[in-house]
Amino acid sequence: MRSGIYLDTSAWFGVLSEREPRHGQLRGAYHELIGRGERLVTTNLVVAEMHGLLLRRLGRDVALDYLDTLSTEATHHVRFVDRQMATAAIDRWIRPFRDQRFSLCDAVSFELMRQEGIRTAFALDRHFATAGFGMVPADR
Repeated sequence: MRSGIYLDTSAWFGVLSEREPRHGQLRGAYHELIGRGERLVTTNLVVAEMHGLLLRRLGRDVALDYLDTLSTEATHHVRFVDRQMATAAIDRWIRPFRDQRFSLCDAVSFELMRQEGIRTAFALDRHFATAGFGMVPADR
């Protein structure tokens, strides 16, 4: 099993947006992860979600810079979701957790983490904790 840290939109956006209340803490934690040489993993669903959020909140130039930077970052690994992964995510995370409001993006994130042995997410979304994963930065 491969490990690393999973990058979720909830915290990653805060790194890039100075308007976010925890921007300084998130930016510091993100750069600490990179400085330690952590393997940072996400999905193309999160990349699309991030791009859309950046586009709406910070503009076209920032959104394009994000995509350009992501494509050159050696520490960032983007996994593309196929039908098998989406089906596994639905069957393992959405059906059994009907009492939760897990999005398909959440469920795919959890399934990828499970498959790759990733135990921790760089996230603010409490759904990761609900699904049994650790989170950085820790709530303060």
